[in-house]
Amino acid sequence: MAYQTESSVTESWGSVEFRATIEDHSLVKSLQAILKEIDDQYERERQSLITALPDTCVKDRALFMLESRYYQRRENYLRELAALEGL
Repeated sequence: MAYQTESSVTESWGSVEFRATIEDHSLVKSLQAILKEIDDQYERERQSLITALPDTCVKDRALFMLESRYYQRRENYLRELAALEGL
């Protein structure tokens, strides 16, 4: 077991406390809720395409386009969330 000085324990506790405060922030919660909704919508659309389209290159292309759009939609929200959590 490594020896920790009192100051390093305090710094660790302080960063944990700060992180908990940031995670409780209403903007962070809103961004997380938006990302969850995007994830849920993507999964519903993906399942719909998988069951509705026959196994063809059209299906593959539709799934590729859906996934591409999914990542584009998430990008800005993830960037904002990362900036808030990096404070």
